[in-house]
Amino acid sequence: MANITLKGTLNLMGNLTFKGDKLLVGTAEALVQVTGGDPSQGVAPPVILPPPPASPIAPQPDVWIINSFNLTVKQKTKAIVALGMAMQGVAGAPWPGMVLPSSVNSGVTINHIPINVVGDQAVIFPSGGSASFTSSGQS
Repeated sequence: MANITLKGTLNLMGNLTFKGDKLLVGTAEALVQVTGGDPSQGVAPPVILPPPPASPIAPQPDVWIINSFNLTVKQKTKAIVALGMAMQGVAGAPWPGMVLPSSVNSGVTINHIPINVVGDQAVIFPSGGSASFTSSGQS
């Protein structure tokens, strides 16, 4: 099956599932909600606990989007991200964060919220550091 590309001004609503290989918004892949076993979607600076000069407890920079605020529009079985919650670090003891509004996509929305795409960011709460998403999580 081929990729599906959404362009222009478009607002998706209701229950909708895309079946293509990848969902693109313009030229960028849409971010999707993943589970703990999926590869990392991005990186962020380590959370510094304890404070310097000690080194971070878990300096793992990996970040995943574990919850999309949109659960009705999906790419195959995974919810497309239109804001959501991210986690950084190791499974079992991750640091929470929030996916920021899309700065890359402004035209394609779900219930009037822009779809987040590769290149967008999240903020990790304990450190205030920015996570950059380099992988969509689509399989």
